[in-house]
Amino acid sequence: MLGALAVTFLWWVLFFGGLLVAESPDPGISAGEALFVAAYAPLLLWGPLLAAVTWSYHRRTHSVRAVPGPRR
Repeated sequence: MLGALAVTFLWWVLFFGGLLVAESPDPGISAGEALFVAAYAPLLLWGPLLAAVTWSYHRRTHSVRAVPGPRR
């Protein structure tokens, strides 16, 4: 889970930090910037999906023990 958190944090900081801080000589979005966003935006899902898969694996491999109670 720590790895998923780290990947999420790094991709979001690198993606939006680089995109928002980089100066552009042209106003608006250029074709290169649009291609960059289209190509790398799916990587923003890597961390959250890794967390979901990790949680799913944890739930499948660690069974919950039922508390014994009176039988009816």
